[in-house]
Amino acid sequence: MEPVRLHATLNWVIDAAADLVPGENLEGALERYLDRLLDWVGAEQGSIMLLQEDELSIVASRGLDKEVKPGMRVGLHEGPAGEVVAQGKPRLITGKIASRRKNHRPRSAMIIPIRAQEKIVGVLNIGKLSGAEDFTPEDLQVISVVAAQLAWLLSNFELMAKMWTLAITDELTGLHNRRYFFLRIREEIQRAERYDKPMCVVMLDLDGFKELNRNHGHLIGDEILQQVCAVVRRNLRAVDIAARYGGDEIVVILPETSVPAGFSIITRLQAAISEEVFVGHNGVPVQLSLCAGIAQFPGDAGTPDDLIHRADVALLEAKAAGSGRVLLAD
Repeated sequence: MEPVRLHATLNWVIDAAADLVPGENLEGALERYLDRLLDWVGAEQGSIMLLQEDELSIVASRGLDKEVKPGMRVGLHEGPAGEVVAQGKPRLITGKIASRRKNHRPRSAMIIPIRAQEKIVGVLNIGKLSGAEDFTPEDLQVISVVAAQLAWLLSNFELMAKMWTLAITDELTGLHNRRYFFLRIREEIQRAERYDKPMCVVMLDLDGFKELNRNHGHLIGDEILQQVCAVVRRNLRAVDIAARYGGDEIVVILPETSVPAGFSIITRLQAAISEEVFVGHNGVPVQLSLCAGIAQFPGDAGTPDDLIHRADVALLEAKAAGSGRVLLAD
């Protein structure tokens, strides 16, 4: 491979790795990776297949029939991909490949084994339709480098996911931490702008938590805070993002949510907390309540910092007004 092409390939591999979204599932990561790869090489069709026993399972695809979906399995005797697995060598094909599928067949294709620790674990398929320049042997070398990175990704994805989970999780409460919250609030604001949808940020604080720590001790306080956060997780929607902001203060992102809808979600959460009986020192029952401040994007603020500030000010005013209050940013 020429030095210029090798340098470009290595740069692409580095950029592709950096573009992976931490914490996403494997299928989502591979779909994004395949889309980026096909755009880079100017190809219209492609798939990533993983070897499972005596079949290849499709985990990512683009430009193929609608029936070609993640989870679809192909026997090792059903085409060039199976031959590549059997032979263990990449293959460059020019000319249409015979197939029972209805989609347009590529006039030039590359089929590369994905090999991890000397063992073939899958196949990368890339195809160009008629009218495009054929792939070359040098292209095959380039994609073989990409397949090596794919093998690394597959081998280390579980470990990467575990490390990411630890990095974004608050150790005490099990909620997300501030680092993850600030990452996601920027993403959600961008999404709200793109699709012209509202979103809410809510600051939550337990009423009387300082007194609880003083009367029952910090160990009991930590246990009760863990229980409170479990109630929070159970009573939010799957799309909502809750994080520990500091002490007993919790921040929640409510994507695609208007102020009335956000108010309804938070009042239901308050009711769940009020109905829960927590256990204090020597088994003494403890009942708690939440105060909340709600700010909406774009109505109340246009940046993450301003949105958080407006919600925090509303929370402080709610706490000053009494226990179990919810106030909107004004």
